[in-house]
Amino acid sequence: MPMIETFPVGLNEFILLPRHSTWTPSPEVSDDLVSIQKCFDPNWLMAENLITKTASGRGLVYFFFALGENCVLRHYYRGGLVAKLSNDKFISKALEQSRPYKELNLLARLHSAGLNVPKPIAARLKRTSFAYTADIITVAIPNAQELHEHILKQPLTHSIWEKIGATLHKMHDLQACHDDINVKNVLLQEDAEQSKTIYLLDFDGCKIRNGDTWKNANLARFKRSLEKQRARYSPYYYDDDCWESIERGYCSL
Repeated sequence: MPMIETFPVGLNEFILLPRHSTWTPSPEVSDDLVSIQKCFDPNWLMAENLITKTASGRGLVYFFFALGENCVLRHYYRGGLVAKLSNDKFISKALEQSRPYKELNLLARLHSAGLNVPKPIAARLKRTSFAYTADIITVAIPNAQELHEHILKQPLTHSIWEKIGATLHKMHDLQACHDDINVKNVLLQEDAEQSKTIYLLDFDGCKIRNGDTWKNANLARFKRSLEKQRARYSPYYYDDDCWESIERGYCSL
């Protein structure tokens, strides 16, 4: 069952919200959708002094606080050679087949199942005659660092590597195939006791798959990512013993 509700905010613009979201507009308050719509405009966020920081990726990512949530705003960009023709326009499809709808729906499903992924907040899709552009907002994960950034500087205990393996197994148990699972899409959140919680990021283009035959290949993709970065950087605090710990954690569930 789809977990996303759609709200038109103009002839060719739609706001997508997970069901039971804290941002779901009240039928009695027509301004609610307008307030949500504004959160997708970096210029408005900047003018209102709501942006707390930015980060670089395929484009700028904006961190801000609005409507009771610490948020991350990300624009959808194309990758590969096709990006040279159009870097952020996608061929128009039914809303349910669009990238923001699919990602928001998958995040809502995984988050409700207890997997550590960013809480989905909202997405926006704007259509033209033959194409659309889109953005997504998720809750920011505080006190967190990419796995890649961490092991550039210092090693992890084997218990943390095991946690990473267990988290990947939980994702696979939910039949979620992360087609871009890599060392930069794993986040380590540290609490006051310096204990670490593992989060998985960036589910754009990912999907639910039946069966088990794809899971070993998906895990191997993550291993290749670690080995690729190890070959590129020195020091890089990852070795074969770390991978054995990941496998041990993966097989522990």
